[in-house]
Amino acid sequence: MIQAVGEAAQLRPPNAAIAWAMRIERSLDVILGVMLMAVTLALFYQVFGRYVIGRAPAWTEEVARMLVAWMAMLGTGACLREGGHVAVGALVNAVPLRVRWVLLALRDVAVMATAGVMAWAGVRFAMLNAGQDSTALEIPMTIPYSAMAVGAVLLALVLTLARLGGQTPAVDSIMPVE
Repeated sequence: MIQAVGEAAQLRPPNAAIAWAMRIERSLDVILGVMLMAVTLALFYQVFGRYVIGRAPAWTEEVARMLVAWMAMLGTGACLREGGHVAVGALVNAVPLRVRWVLLALRDVAVMATAGVMAWAGVRFAMLNAGQDSTALEIPMTIPYSAMAVGAVLLALVLTLARLGGQTPAVDSIMPVE
């Protein structure tokens, strides 16, 4: 029955909120793929420089560190709607349906509160370091430090769009995305 409901939901065209969430996710997937490729190339160049040329470029480690931070924060929004975050669904799946909806609503409130705190702290931290430049790239440190705020806003946006679209992310494999 659950499988049939999941298949029926997949056959319906997505509403506007879900369509926007899917666009954001696809865009994030492309951005994250490009970032992963850039990290890979930067680290390959660093190893090549160190062991083949005999001198590692200074900028490669800094680029890799900054991109990994951005990837981690952008990835939170990219995998939310499909239930890609770590979750333990034993309690949620063991309770009656009404209690399950209450638990999932509490989870959403906790995620939104966390995203709000992360966005606020991320903006404060980026502004605190606005006058500082990175060592190798000599770019303002607000660029890497703003990753937390941007990721938190995207997380809240995708969660809001999913809820407006009537979709509840899966807790685990037993409860499919509706």
